[in-house]
Amino acid sequence: MQPEEEKHPYSPPTPDSDTVSSESARHDGTASAPAPAPAPFSNTRANSTIVVLTGVSFLNTMGSGILTVALPNMSADLHLSEDIMLWPASVYALAAGCTLLLFGSIADAVGDKIIWLTGSVLYAIFTLACGFAQTGNQLIAFRTLLGLWIAMCLPSAVSLMTRSCPSGTRRNIGFASMGMGQPLGYSVGLILGGVFVDTIGWRYGYYISAIINAILSATAFWALPAVKHRDGDPWYKRMAKIDWFGAVIISVSLALLCFVMAELSGSYRNIRTGYVIALLVISIVLIPTFVAWMGWRQRQGLPALIPNTIWQNSTFTSTCIIVFFTWAVFNAFQYFSSLYFQNIQLHSALISAVMFLPLVIVGAITNLFTGYVVDKVEVRTLVFVSACVSTISPILMALVKPSWGYWRGPFVGMLLSPLHPDVLFTVSNLIISQAYPGENQGLAGAVFNAVSQIGNSVGLAISAVIAASVTAHSDGDLLKGYQAAYWLMFAAMIVVCVVSFVGLRSGGKVGSKKDE
Repeated sequence: MQPEEEKHPYSPPTPDSDTVSSESARHDGTASAPAPAPAPFSNTRANSTIVVLTGVSFLNTMGSGILTVALPNMSADLHLSEDIMLWPASVYALAAGCTLLLFGSIADAVGDKIIWLTGSVLYAIFTLACGFAQTGNQLIAFRTLLGLWIAMCLPSAVSLMTRSCPSGTRRNIGFASMGMGQPLGYSVGLILGGVFVDTIGWRYGYYISAIINAILSATAFWALPAVKHRDGDPWYKRMAKIDWFGAVIISVSLALLCFVMAELSGSYRNIRTGYVIALLVISIVLIPTFVAWMGWRQRQGLPALIPNTIWQNSTFTSTCIIVFFTWAVFNAFQYFSSLYFQNIQLHSALISAVMFLPLVIVGAITNLFTGYVVDKVEVRTLVFVSACVSTISPILMALVKPSWGYWRGPFVGMLLSPLHPDVLFTVSNLIISQAYPGENQGLAGAVFNAVSQIGNSVGLAISAVIAASVTAHSDGDLLKGYQAAYWLMFAAMIVVCVVSFVGLRSGGKVGSKKDE
């Protein structure tokens, strides 16, 4: 076979096309050769890969679920002061969010398998360390490192799934399973956290998570596909092609933004402090700086992390906008629903966690259903209809009265809230991964995870600021503050519905099996 012509990495689809294609274009506008077909991969290993990647996606959010319920007990045991009580959760998102694009690029250069395995093994070790933490500072440090290690796994998972499973139903189910792992892990973490806090102690949640992670990592050594680079360049030459300066610009911007959002989540009055204002301004200024740098790299024919021309693909751009708002709403909805159950309806942590079970069950079913139908139904139909249905959840919680109990209001909200996020996870991963060339799937995975992570941070921070402000101006009425946050989520879901209907009109179908 003749070697293929070298093509410009990170090159977007042709600008004049709104449809998503697996073929990319060179920076000079000429069509590049499609990525080579993946090597034959046995069903057993492909299925094992899906299980392993889904398992780490599950553990990623399981730890957060445990932390949500057990944080008061953990703070007392580790003497964590009130001022930094939220930092064990915040630093995890901060470390992950600002390094996703960097690790996605490294995975494409060095190899997705080695990066994923390294991150997975280190994640298991430092999850165990969280269980052994003796001080609050140790817990914060270990959670920060966990954020770095999961940032190695998440982008690589998209690349590994793409290489392990041929396009079609199996790949769709694979992405759907990964999507199912996140809400399932968070909810299981909530439940286990509540059980362990009331029985054997919160530390056992991290011990069990570390054991599961170790088993998954051992399985992954055999299951994950070997790394193959068609250009034959050694790893250090591929590393030299990475846009390191661009990675630093966007990483610093995202890090500062996540830090500011974490500060605002702790107290809305922090927006008045000088350093928070300064860091927010710097993070915002760095974004157009990054865009200008991407434009210069493209004009010079050099690799770019996120080429500016890729935003001309309306389906890709709309998908990123939808992912941002959807994850902002979904994360904030779970957070405020937990507070509503405990602070308004006065349920215990365990009972509150059990009330999330409908979300888990519906989420799992939705993901599997989406995996089977995503290649048969138009993207706009799937995303728009599911968004309209999930919009009911925040408006219902904004109108609900505590006297209604659980079954009359919150139960319905729990049932409907995961429909759109779980449909979107599968659809958006397929769209974004197809928008990047085949050898840059790690970077494609990083784009999705970075957008969703920033959505999580911004959504939680802004809703927390509004809820705290309304509560403070309502003589401490928590319910009014929570209702204001739910109204904000409703407004964000309206934006999702509009962008879905308008922006995805040319999306067509994704996930269809191609001739390979």
